[in-house]
Amino acid sequence: MKIRSMRAAFPAGLVLAFLSCITVNIYFPESAVRKTAEDIVNEVRASDKAIKDEVKKDKVIKSAGFSLVPRLHAQQETEVTTPKIRALKESIKGRFDQLVPYFDAGRIGETRDGNLQVLNEDGLSLQDRSVLRKLVKDENQDRKDLYAEVAKALDVDPSQIDRVQKIFAEQWIGKAHAGWMIQKADGTWVKK
Repeated sequence: MKIRSMRAAFPAGLVLAFLSCITVNIYFPESAVRKTAEDIVNEVRASDKAIKDEVKKDKVIKSAGFSLVPRLHAQQETEVTTPKIRALKESIKGRFDQLVPYFDAGRIGETRDGNLQVLNEDGLSLQDRSVLRKLVKDENQDRKDLYAEVAKALDVDPSQIDRVQKIFAEQWIGKAHAGWMIQKADGTWVKK
């Protein structure tokens, strides 16, 4: 009796061992996320003259190149948009001009995970502190929602949203002005 149960258990054990060795490889469209993040950050900060000049220069460089491949096939524009993404971009864009003075004063900074952080409230009245904290809280919530919506629009597995967030963080930090506070990979804060 024991031999029969062992004979039945052995193949089941082999199947279980085999299945436990299978690794699930989840596709992550990094280039599409990177392009989307760049486009969104540029659009959100479009009122920023330095960003406008950079985008204009980039477009001229891209269009000046010679290509034997027809334009329709050469340009794979990745524009990810949904009504929710558009609403979040508008909300973030509308808040940007209010955040600039706090960036310039070193009161807030871009974190390595794609959020804002209050760094210094010294000298602010209680009311101004409240305004600053609310701006940062609202910005971080919109960014969190934006990362989730972009992931959803690109069919990125929800477990990979942190990767989307890190790619956006690179763009936010990359587009920060000289003198703005940014968080390095090791967690320290520096002026850009």
